[in-house]
Amino acid sequence: MNDETKTEFKDLVIADKKFQSRLIIGTGKYADFETMQKAHDLSGAEMVTVAVRRIELDKSKEDSILNFIDTKRYTLLPNTAGCYSADDAIRTLRLARELLDGHNLVKLEVLSDSDTLYPNVVETIAAAKVLIK
Repeated sequence: MNDETKTEFKDLVIADKKFQSRLIIGTGKYADFETMQKAHDLSGAEMVTVAVRRIELDKSKEDSILNFIDTKRYTLLPNTAGCYSADDAIRTLRLARELLDGHNLVKLEVLSDSDTLYPNVVETIAAAKVLIK
């Protein structure tokens, strides 16, 4: 890449946190936790989404996914994967906040159906309004 085609990106700032990478990587669909760790390391991402409804978040348990994510290196984004209503999403993120010691950055998604996984925009906005308050 020559100097004419280089694009300089400013840091991404979310809630007073600065990120150099705009890539957000997930935790699902890996063969095992070690493979997930390697993917995270190689990705250059600084944010990792964690599906609250699908995984074990109790760090005291050996098989908790949180024991395999370096939370000093990565910002966790608990997400509402698998939620089909604003109420489910709100409840899920409040649970995540308790389990993750007051964590406030999240990835909010409310789905319309399990076949297409299209978002339900009305329910997502309704959940966002409640969570922002």
